[in-house]
Amino acid sequence: MAQYACEICGAEFDTLSEYRRHMQTSHPERAPSAADLERALSGIDYPAPPGRLAEHARRRGETEAAEILEGLPDREYRDAAEVARAFGEIRAHQEKPTHQPSVRGGEAALDTGAVSAARLAQLCDGMSFPASTGDLKAHARPQASQAEMELISRLPERSFADMSDVAKAFGEVKAQDRG
Repeated sequence: MAQYACEICGAEFDTLSEYRRHMQTSHPERAPSAADLERALSGIDYPAPPGRLAEHARRRGETEAAEILEGLPDREYRDAAEVARAFGEIRAHQEKPTHQPSVRGGEAALDTGAVSAARLAQLCDGMSFPASTGDLKAHARPQASQAEMELISRLPERSFADMSDVAKAFGEVKAQDRG
């Protein structure tokens, strides 16, 4: 039985890394576009400076667009085309992401504050099995963050035969979180 299911398409996965890879490749977050900005600015009277553009977008409930508009160069924009050109110039000069889904792996999980199965395995490196939950805590404590220790503390109080047994219990705890 699969431990992880996609809430969008229903696909099922045995490991968290397979689930995350699926979400990044099959259902990536949509980046804002110039068309989104134009939609957020519908009905505004031009010319307008970035502050007024952002204020208009915010009144329409377009907070992400408002944040982008606030970052435009400080000048009067005569129409949506000028806004789109300025937005394109900003995006062209932004540093390109180096954390593509294929290379991002456990680093992304650590960046978001989530505890990954890979990180748990790293914390248990060199541990002798069978081991109790208390043994896991004692072994991990010197190098674990508070969030990691909290997660280890939520593992069931029992003896673990090996690291795969720990990983299975970890998956059950994470499934409860998604609950």
